[in-house]
Amino acid sequence: MYRLFSSILLLAITLFLSGCRNISSEANERPQGRLLIWHPFEGQEAVTLNSILDNYRELYPKVKIVSEFFPEKEISEQFRQQSQSGLGPDLMISSFENLVSLLRAGALKTLDDYNLDLSNYLPRSISQVTFNDNLYGLPFSLKTQVLCYNRTQVERPLKTLPQMITEVEAERQIALNSNFLDTFWGVAIFRSKPINNQEDKVFDPQAWARWLEWLRYAQKNPNFILVDERSTLEQVFAEGKLAYYVCETEEISYIQAILGTDKLGVTTLPGGAGHRVAAPLLFTKAIVFNRESSKSASKLALQLASFLTNKEQQRKLALETESLIPVNIKVRLDRRLSPIQAILYAQSKTALAVSLTYVYEFNNADRIYGESYYNLVMAGEMTPQEAALEFEQKIDEVRQKVRQEEVSKSGEE
Repeated sequence: MYRLFSSILLLAITLFLSGCRNISSEANERPQGRLLIWHPFEGQEAVTLNSILDNYRELYPKVKIVSEFFPEKEISEQFRQQSQSGLGPDLMISSFENLVSLLRAGALKTLDDYNLDLSNYLPRSISQVTFNDNLYGLPFSLKTQVLCYNRTQVERPLKTLPQMITEVEAERQIALNSNFLDTFWGVAIFRSKPINNQEDKVFDPQAWARWLEWLRYAQKNPNFILVDERSTLEQVFAEGKLAYYVCETEEISYIQAILGTDKLGVTTLPGGAGHRVAAPLLFTKAIVFNRESSKSASKLALQLASFLTNKEQQRKLALETESLIPVNIKVRLDRRLSPIQAILYAQSKTALAVSLTYVYEFNNADRIYGESYYNLVMAGEMTPQEAALEFEQKIDEVRQKVRQEEVSKSGEE
């Protein structure tokens, strides 16, 4: 009996010690190393990002993370210059359209060899980090446009373009930033057919012409403010001097801090007759990876990126900033507790996502020509119909040139 008891006790001790060794082994295998991350966030968005990074540090104390801020206008160029010297961050967060110069410079690491599960990401956001069927990053957050309003001046926010006219006639001031991209949201309202998110059908010249006609008509009322001064309009609205402002979602945190949470209202952009909805552009903030980073650093950077975009951290990002839209489709927010985020999510569903491949191929030609013709129309130098026709011809010329270059490249290969 004693020998049996001794044998059982010895077995139990052996299993216990084996378990301890396994736990110790697992602990030793946990991520460790050093990562440098660059980002363009300020204010509450930066506070939230750093809080999420702190969450990661608590889970993985052997990973040292250094986080550095760069303005959005400078961050991609700094990345390009540093990577050419074998330096720079291991990962960077930046707006997807800034990736074009980095692709041309060959500064980004492709992620195709990692066999990543992308099912939790919004599919449209994946198109903004994919070029020529190669994955060059992971989506981090989204931004688009919504209609901000001052609750002290507006009891029930407008929902349609006709109501927009009614509001300015009632001497409630409405401000829109005046340029091609910032006013593109209204084109979808005037389309003869619903938009299908196919990039070769994005520009509907007749719909654009009708939208510009409407803008010119609305602009006749001095309470309809249409100027290309976004920072000024943001500040004036935040100071409580405007009833409505077509704002970028990223501006909401700043506006809340100045105007006050109780005074800020947010709703979707106005639509038209027959349930036609506005379609603002959708922009992805992307996490990209330095081609010059070591294999171990790249693997660790990818693990951090996965953490930043998991359901819990994306939920935290949405709730604490109230301006960044999560890319993780598993995130669920209570409309009663997060009314602003509910509006942002609803607007993002109608927003138009132009792919990274499209932006790369056109190299901003659509934006450059669009801006030029938009300004000519708003200055009275061209009719909307004339501008739309010439703009369409320019876009066709650029598209044909791109296709010819593709044929030439394939012939050389």
